[in-house]
Amino acid sequence: IAPVQPPTAKENAMPTTQAPPPRPTYAETTSTPSMATLFGSFWPEIELPARVNVLLACVGVGVLAGLVIPEHDLGLGTFLVLMAAGSTVFLVAKNRRDPFTISCAALCVLLTIPVVVRDADWIAVPCLLIGALLCAVGLARGRSLPDFVVAAASAPMAGLRGMPWLGRTVRSVTGGGRAPAIVRTAVLSLAGLIVFGLLFASADAVFSHWAADVIPDLSVDTFVLRAFVAVAIGSVVLAASYMALNPPAIPLPAGTRRPVQQRYEWLAPVALVDLVFLLFLIAQATVFFGGHDYLRRTTGLTYAEYVHQGFGQLTVATVLTLLVVWAASHKASVDTPSDRAWLRGALGLLCALTLVVVASALYRMHLYQQAYGFTRLRLLVDVFEGWLGLLVIGVLLAGLALKGGWLPRMALISSAVMLLGLAAVNPDAWIAHHNIERYESTGKVDWRYLDGLSLDAAPVLSHLPQADRACALATYVPPKDDWLGWNYGRSRAEHALRNVTIGATAACRSVPEPG
Repeated sequence: IAPVQPPTAKENAMPTTQAPPPRPTYAETTSTPSMATLFGSFWPEIELPARVNVLLACVGVGVLAGLVIPEHDLGLGTFLVLMAAGSTVFLVAKNRRDPFTISCAALCVLLTIPVVVRDADWIAVPCLLIGALLCAVGLARGRSLPDFVVAAASAPMAGLRGMPWLGRTVRSVTGGGRAPAIVRTAVLSLAGLIVFGLLFASADAVFSHWAADVIPDLSVDTFVLRAFVAVAIGSVVLAASYMALNPPAIPLPAGTRRPVQQRYEWLAPVALVDLVFLLFLIAQATVFFGGHDYLRRTTGLTYAEYVHQGFGQLTVATVLTLLVVWAASHKASVDTPSDRAWLRGALGLLCALTLVVVASALYRMHLYQQAYGFTRLRLLVDVFEGWLGLLVIGVLLAGLALKGGWLPRMALISSAVMLLGLAAVNPDAWIAHHNIERYESTGKVDWRYLDGLSLDAAPVLSHLPQADRACALATYVPPKDDWLGWNYGRSRAEHALRNVTIGATAACRSVPEPG
């Protein structure tokens, strides 16, 4: 054993206090433990650096929205704001090279086009809503219906989750480096634009007129509204940008599949549903071949009343069928070839019968429209029922292959495509055209309803005889849009009716129609 050496004089002179703890890192000093605790592993933030350029881009989009959106209808200005916001979010997205994210981005671009080509708000606004859903799902790369719900719920929460990152970004502006130079450049450029623009506007009448066409009203009366819109839109784009930089941790883990022990536990309910479907279709065939006399004799209903009576129930039955297929596919065993054959046979038959029910519902709505006219609600129901039929086909194909992981994304994308198709056919013009055709053949029309359509229908209604034109366009007001509010539908209506005389409306008589 080596002898213990006595301490030296230098060692005796050193203090016995412990060394100070290491200084915390920048990430540790700027992180917010409460946010990490609140969101946990669902939405971690791992060293997300400050991004001054993203903050400035979102501020720019907000300022643009505040200048453009107030005092304007949906049109070119709104389209420019949406494109600026979408470009900002997509260019910073972590998953921007993912094929699904790219597909969602492309659909979002297409879904903004109705804003500038259609005057009908009832079709433009749903396009924007489903575009927002596609944006959230695409950024998070969701794969299932629960993923879609979580992604949609994460979009508004991104503003709260991104507060630590926003704090780091704001502090970096005053912390040296390139950020102050960017801010100084932006401030000086804006100051030069305002000073010299005002000088030249006061010096030349033509330049002043041009400036008035480009620069919106910045009076005190509108400043508060413009500031509110700028802050609201800028905040939404900033939250979406954070979600693009740091998406939540989805797809969610799949649940454990727990099939039932005995085959009859799922097969018996499905077989009974198949039987009910068969009986319903037999009744439909009886009415079809028996005609109106048979229907009146057995039910006491007219054919129009019979058609209107069951359409809603058929739509609900189609939705419930999809739930039945989903539940049975999760409870049925697929371990043996016999199990898989029974599953394909029972659910395949149910899907095939559901397609016939979808066709029956669409045929009922067609007859009802021929009898009572065409409306927006009836057209939307037609599109929705057709979309349900497409889902049933997708479920049938997934059941045959026993692989349905692609089905939720197909349902989401197909809903967007269906809505785009509806916007492409110019629905208000389509409704006006078919109601006029029905009026020419039957003499029945609801002028009040046609007069309430958007300006998209005006070019069609302008070809009516003068007396009927006065009834259909009684409340028409020529649009007064500047270039920021320009809209193709309104511009086309103004051009079509420029030399058209509306005339008096005293002789208008609408034939009452059921709802």
